[in-house]
Amino acid sequence: MPYLILAGPTASGKSSLAIKLAKAFDGIIVNADSMQWYKDIPTLTAQPSNEDLLASPHYLYGMLDVNDEGSAYLWQKMAVKCIQNTDRLAIVVGGTGLYLRSLTHGLSPVVPIPNEIRLEVRALSKAIDIHEFRTLVFAEDSILAQSSPPYDRQRLARALEVKRATGHSIRSLQGQGIPPLPPALSYIVVSPDKALVRETINRRAVLMFEEKSINEIQTFWAKNPPEKCLLRKAIGLDSITAYINNQLTYESALEFTQIQTRQYAKRQRTWFKGQAPEYAWFNPTFEEISEKIKKTL
Repeated sequence: MPYLILAGPTASGKSSLAIKLAKAFDGIIVNADSMQWYKDIPTLTAQPSNEDLLASPHYLYGMLDVNDEGSAYLWQKMAVKCIQNTDRLAIVVGGTGLYLRSLTHGLSPVVPIPNEIRLEVRALSKAIDIHEFRTLVFAEDSILAQSSPPYDRQRLARALEVKRATGHSIRSLQGQGIPPLPPALSYIVVSPDKALVRETINRRAVLMFEEKSINEIQTFWAKNPPEKCLLRKAIGLDSITAYINNQLTYESALEFTQIQTRQYAKRQRTWFKGQAPEYAWFNPTFEEISEKIKKTL
Protein backbone atom coordinates (compact mmCIF):
# COMPACT_ATOMS: atom_id res chain seq x y z
CA MET A 1 0.00 0.00 0.00
CA PRO A 2 2.70 2.55 -0.85
CA TYR A 3 1.49 6.09 -1.45
CA LEU A 4 2.84 9.60 -1.55
CA ILE A 5 1.15 12.98 -1.34
CA LEU A 6 1.74 15.85 -3.76
CA ALA A 7 0.22 18.99 -2.26
CA GLY A 8 0.40 22.65 -3.17
CA PRO A 9 -1.45 25.69 -4.44
CA THR A 10 -3.30 25.86 -7.72
CA ALA A 11 -1.14 26.31 -10.84
CA SER A 12 1.97 25.08 -9.03
CA GLY A 13 2.69 22.21 -11.42
CA LYS A 14 1.86 19.39 -9.00
CA SER A 15 -0.44 17.60 -11.48
CA SER A 16 2.22 17.44 -14.20
CA LEU A 17 4.72 16.18 -11.62
CA ALA A 18 2.23 13.50 -10.55
CA ILE A 19 1.83 12.31 -14.14
CA LYS A 20 5.59 12.22 -14.64
CA LEU A 21 6.05 10.13 -11.47
CA ALA A 22 3.16 7.83 -12.36
CA LYS A 23 4.75 7.09 -15.74
CA ALA A 24 8.16 6.52 -14.20
CA PHE A 25 6.97 4.16 -11.46
CA ASP A 26 3.84 2.60 -12.99
CA GLY A 27 1.72 4.39 -10.43
CA ILE A 28 -1.88 5.51 -10.14
CA ILE A 29 -3.08 9.07 -9.49
CA VAL A 30 -5.74 9.85 -6.88
CA ASN A 31 -7.40 13.27 -6.98
CA ALA A 32 -7.47 15.41 -3.81
CA ASP A 33 -9.10 18.52 -5.27
CA SER A 34 -12.67 19.15 -4.13
CA MET A 35 -13.66 20.79 -7.44
CA GLN A 36 -12.06 18.25 -9.77
CA TRP A 37 -14.15 15.57 -8.09
CA TYR A 38 -17.17 16.91 -10.01
CA LYS A 39 -17.72 16.22 -13.70
CA ASP A 40 -19.69 19.18 -15.02
CA ILE A 41 -17.04 21.85 -15.62
CA PRO A 42 -13.74 19.98 -16.19
CA THR A 43 -12.11 22.78 -18.16
CA LEU A 44 -12.89 25.43 -15.55
CA THR A 45 -11.60 23.18 -12.75
CA ALA A 46 -8.44 22.27 -14.71
CA GLN A 47 -9.04 18.52 -14.74
CA PRO A 48 -6.57 16.24 -16.55
CA SER A 49 -6.84 16.07 -20.33
CA ASN A 50 -7.92 12.92 -22.14
CA GLU A 51 -4.27 12.38 -23.07
CA ASP A 52 -3.25 12.52 -19.40
CA LEU A 53 -6.08 10.20 -18.36
CA LEU A 54 -4.89 7.62 -20.89
CA ALA A 55 -1.25 7.86 -19.79
CA SER A 56 -1.87 6.60 -16.24
CA PRO A 57 -4.88 5.41 -14.21
CA HIS A 58 -6.67 8.38 -12.59
CA TYR A 59 -9.17 8.03 -9.75
CA LEU A 60 -11.76 10.36 -8.16
CA TYR A 61 -11.84 12.77 -11.10
CA GLY A 62 -15.15 13.82 -12.66
CA MET A 63 -17.21 11.38 -10.59
CA LEU A 64 -19.85 13.51 -8.92
CA ASP A 65 -22.90 15.19 -10.41
CA VAL A 66 -24.09 18.64 -9.35
CA ASN A 67 -26.70 17.04 -7.11
CA ASP A 68 -24.14 14.88 -5.28
CA GLU A 69 -22.84 16.18 -1.98
CA GLY A 70 -19.09 15.77 -1.77
CA SER A 71 -17.41 15.97 1.64
CA ALA A 72 -14.02 15.36 3.21
CA TYR A 73 -15.46 12.33 5.00
CA LEU A 74 -16.74 10.74 1.78
CA TRP A 75 -13.56 11.62 -0.08
CA GLN A 76 -11.40 10.05 2.63
CA LYS A 77 -13.35 6.79 2.46
CA MET A 78 -12.98 6.58 -1.31
CA ALA A 79 -9.35 7.68 -1.38
CA VAL A 80 -8.35 5.13 1.26
CA LYS A 81 -10.12 2.44 -0.75
CA CYS A 82 -8.18 3.45 -3.90
CA ILE A 83 -4.88 3.30 -2.03
CA GLN A 84 -5.57 0.04 -0.22
CA ASN A 85 -6.91 -1.77 -3.30
CA THR A 86 -3.79 -1.40 -5.42
CA ASP A 87 -0.28 -2.80 -5.19
CA ARG A 88 0.99 0.07 -7.35
CA LEU A 89 2.36 3.37 -6.08
CA ALA A 90 -0.60 5.66 -5.35
CA ILE A 91 0.12 9.34 -5.93
CA VAL A 92 -2.42 11.52 -4.13
CA VAL A 93 -2.39 14.97 -5.71
CA GLY A 94 -4.40 18.10 -4.95
CA GLY A 95 -4.69 21.37 -3.14
CA THR A 96 -7.67 20.78 -0.84
CA GLY A 97 -5.88 20.80 2.49
CA LEU A 98 -8.70 19.28 4.52
CA TYR A 99 -8.84 16.26 2.23
CA LEU A 100 -5.11 15.65 2.52
CA ARG A 101 -5.19 16.20 6.28
CA SER A 102 -7.87 13.52 6.57
CA LEU A 103 -5.35 10.96 5.27
CA THR A 104 -2.62 11.98 7.71
CA HIS A 105 -4.81 12.74 10.75
CA GLY A 106 -8.11 10.94 10.17
CA LEU A 107 -11.57 12.46 10.51
CA SER A 108 -14.31 12.31 13.07
CA PRO A 109 -17.62 10.79 11.96
CA VAL A 110 -20.13 13.06 10.26
CA VAL A 111 -22.75 14.15 12.78
CA PRO A 112 -26.15 15.08 11.31
CA ILE A 113 -27.38 18.38 12.75
CA PRO A 114 -31.12 19.15 12.79
CA ASN A 115 -31.80 22.26 10.75
CA GLU A 116 -33.43 24.12 13.64
CA ILE A 117 -30.30 23.68 15.78
CA ARG A 118 -28.04 24.74 12.93
CA LEU A 119 -30.06 27.91 12.29
CA GLU A 120 -30.24 28.72 16.00
CA VAL A 121 -26.50 28.35 16.53
CA ARG A 122 -25.54 30.25 13.38
CA ALA A 123 -27.83 33.13 14.31
CA LEU A 124 -26.38 33.18 17.83
CA SER A 125 -22.81 33.19 16.55
CA LYS A 126 -23.55 36.30 14.47
CA ALA A 127 -25.52 38.11 17.16
CA ILE A 128 -22.72 38.40 19.74
CA ASP A 129 -19.01 39.14 19.52
CA ILE A 130 -16.47 36.35 19.31
CA HIS A 131 -15.40 36.61 22.97
CA GLU A 132 -18.97 36.27 24.28
CA PHE A 133 -19.66 33.43 21.86
CA ARG A 134 -16.52 31.58 22.92
CA THR A 135 -17.47 31.91 26.60
CA LEU A 136 -20.96 30.59 25.87
CA VAL A 137 -19.65 27.58 23.90
CA PHE A 138 -17.12 26.67 26.60
CA ALA A 139 -19.82 26.93 29.26
CA GLU A 140 -21.89 24.32 27.41
CA ASP A 141 -18.94 22.16 26.39
CA SER A 142 -16.45 22.00 29.26
CA ILE A 143 -14.48 19.17 27.60
CA LEU A 144 -13.79 21.38 24.60
CA ALA A 145 -12.68 24.22 26.85
CA GLN A 146 -10.01 22.01 28.45
CA SER A 147 -8.50 20.56 25.27
CA SER A 148 -6.76 23.11 23.03
CA PRO A 149 -10.08 24.62 21.98
CA PRO A 150 -10.70 26.34 18.63
CA TYR A 151 -10.92 30.10 18.60
CA ASP A 152 -12.48 30.90 15.23
CA ARG A 153 -16.21 31.46 15.01
CA GLN A 154 -16.92 28.72 12.46
CA ARG A 155 -15.37 25.86 14.45
CA LEU A 156 -16.91 27.12 17.68
CA ALA A 157 -20.32 27.09 15.99
CA ARG A 158 -19.75 23.54 14.77
CA ALA A 159 -18.79 22.42 18.29
CA LEU A 160 -21.93 23.98 19.76
CA GLU A 161 -24.10 22.38 17.07
CA VAL A 162 -22.71 18.93 17.89
CA LYS A 163 -23.12 19.46 21.63
CA ARG A 164 -26.74 20.54 21.32
CA ALA A 165 -27.60 17.87 18.75
CA THR A 166 -25.96 14.91 20.49
CA GLY A 167 -25.38 15.93 24.09
CA HIS A 168 -21.71 15.04 23.63
CA SER A 169 -18.61 17.15 23.16
CA ILE A 170 -17.21 17.20 19.66
CA ARG A 171 -13.91 16.15 21.26
CA SER A 172 -15.44 12.90 22.53
CA LEU A 173 -16.41 11.96 18.96
CA GLN A 174 -12.93 12.43 17.57
CA GLY A 175 -11.13 9.19 16.82
CA GLN A 176 -14.38 7.36 16.06
CA GLY A 177 -14.26 8.03 12.33
CA ILE A 178 -11.95 6.56 9.71
CA PRO A 179 -8.42 6.49 11.18
CA PRO A 180 -5.47 8.01 9.34
CA LEU A 181 -3.40 5.94 6.97
CA PRO A 182 0.15 4.92 7.86
CA PRO A 183 2.61 7.70 6.97
CA ALA A 184 3.11 8.37 3.27
CA LEU A 185 6.41 7.62 1.56
CA SER A 186 6.68 11.39 1.25
CA TYR A 187 4.46 14.41 1.82
CA ILE A 188 5.64 16.77 -0.91
CA VAL A 189 4.56 20.40 -1.09
CA VAL A 190 5.02 21.94 -4.54
CA SER A 191 5.18 25.70 -4.10
CA PRO A 192 7.28 27.42 -6.78
CA ASP A 193 8.16 31.09 -7.09
CA LYS A 194 5.11 33.34 -6.81
CA ALA A 195 5.90 35.09 -10.10
CA LEU A 196 5.83 31.76 -11.93
CA VAL A 197 2.52 30.79 -10.32
CA ARG A 198 1.07 34.20 -11.19
CA GLU A 199 2.09 33.79 -14.83
CA THR A 200 0.54 30.31 -14.98
CA ILE A 201 -2.66 31.52 -13.33
CA ASN A 202 -3.03 34.40 -15.78
CA ARG A 203 -2.44 32.12 -18.77
CA ARG A 204 -4.86 29.49 -17.48
CA ALA A 205 -7.56 32.12 -16.95
CA VAL A 206 -7.41 33.08 -20.62
CA LEU A 207 -8.07 29.45 -21.57
CA MET A 208 -11.13 29.46 -19.30
CA PHE A 209 -12.78 32.06 -21.54
CA GLU A 210 -12.60 29.93 -24.65
CA GLU A 211 -15.71 28.41 -26.20
CA LYS A 212 -15.35 25.03 -24.49
CA SER A 213 -15.50 26.51 -20.98
CA ILE A 214 -18.38 28.78 -21.90
CA ASN A 215 -20.38 25.83 -23.22
CA GLU A 216 -19.64 23.90 -20.03
CA ILE A 217 -20.88 26.74 -17.86
CA GLN A 218 -24.06 27.23 -19.89
CA THR A 219 -24.81 23.50 -19.57
CA PHE A 220 -24.01 23.64 -15.85
CA TRP A 221 -26.56 26.38 -15.16
CA ALA A 222 -29.14 24.60 -17.34
CA LYS A 223 -29.03 21.74 -14.82
CA ASN A 224 -30.31 24.10 -12.10
CA PRO A 225 -27.64 23.15 -9.56
CA PRO A 226 -28.79 23.29 -5.93
CA GLU A 227 -27.80 26.25 -3.78
CA LYS A 228 -25.41 24.13 -1.70
CA CYS A 229 -23.66 22.61 -4.71
CA LEU A 230 -19.92 22.84 -4.03
CA LEU A 231 -19.22 23.62 -7.70
CA ARG A 232 -20.99 26.96 -7.32
CA LYS A 233 -17.80 28.04 -5.51
CA ALA A 234 -15.56 27.20 -8.47
CA ILE A 235 -13.28 30.15 -9.19
CA GLY A 236 -14.19 31.80 -12.47
CA LEU A 237 -17.75 30.51 -12.55
CA ASP A 238 -19.39 33.76 -11.46
CA SER A 239 -17.21 36.07 -13.54
CA ILE A 240 -17.51 34.00 -16.73
CA THR A 241 -21.26 33.70 -16.14
CA ALA A 242 -21.45 37.49 -15.85
CA TYR A 243 -19.48 37.80 -19.10
CA ILE A 244 -21.84 35.35 -20.86
CA ASN A 245 -24.82 37.41 -19.63
CA ASN A 246 -23.23 40.69 -20.80
CA GLN A 247 -22.92 41.91 -17.21
CA LEU A 248 -19.13 42.21 -17.40
CA THR A 249 -16.77 42.95 -20.23
CA TYR A 250 -14.29 40.29 -21.29
CA GLU A 251 -11.41 42.29 -19.80
CA SER A 252 -13.15 42.83 -16.45
CA ALA A 253 -14.28 39.23 -16.13
CA LEU A 254 -10.83 37.94 -17.02
CA GLU A 255 -9.10 40.23 -14.55
CA PHE A 256 -11.53 39.30 -11.78
CA THR A 257 -10.94 35.57 -12.42
CA GLN A 258 -7.18 36.07 -12.33
CA ILE A 259 -7.34 38.05 -9.08
CA GLN A 260 -9.60 35.46 -7.41
CA THR A 261 -7.31 32.62 -8.44
CA ARG A 262 -4.18 34.40 -7.18
CA GLN A 263 -5.90 35.08 -3.86
CA TYR A 264 -6.88 31.43 -3.58
CA ALA A 265 -3.32 30.30 -4.35
CA LYS A 266 -2.06 32.62 -1.63
CA ARG A 267 -4.47 31.09 0.91
CA GLN A 268 -3.34 27.62 -0.11
CA ARG A 269 0.34 28.52 0.29
CA THR A 270 -0.39 29.88 3.75
CA TRP A 271 -2.35 26.75 4.70
CA PHE A 272 0.34 24.30 3.60
CA LYS A 273 3.06 26.36 5.24
CA GLY A 274 1.26 26.12 8.58
CA GLN A 275 -0.66 22.85 8.36
CA ALA A 276 1.55 20.44 6.42
CA PRO A 277 3.10 17.73 8.62
CA GLU A 278 6.51 18.38 10.14
CA TYR A 279 8.04 15.86 7.77
CA ALA A 280 6.72 17.66 4.67
CA TRP A 281 9.27 18.04 1.87
CA PHE A 282 9.08 21.42 0.11
CA ASN A 283 9.94 21.72 -3.59
CA PRO A 284 12.15 18.69 -4.20
CA THR A 285 13.22 17.97 -7.76
CA PHE A 286 11.85 15.06 -9.77
CA GLU A 287 15.24 13.36 -9.46
CA GLU A 288 15.27 13.72 -5.66
CA ILE A 289 11.78 12.28 -5.38
CA SER A 290 12.67 9.43 -7.73
CA GLU A 291 15.73 8.48 -5.70
CA LYS A 292 13.69 8.35 -2.50
CA ILE A 293 10.98 6.23 -4.13
CA LYS A 294 13.59 3.80 -5.47
CA LYS A 295 15.10 3.38 -2.01
CA THR A 296 11.71 2.86 -0.37
CA LEU A 297 9.76 0.63 -2.73
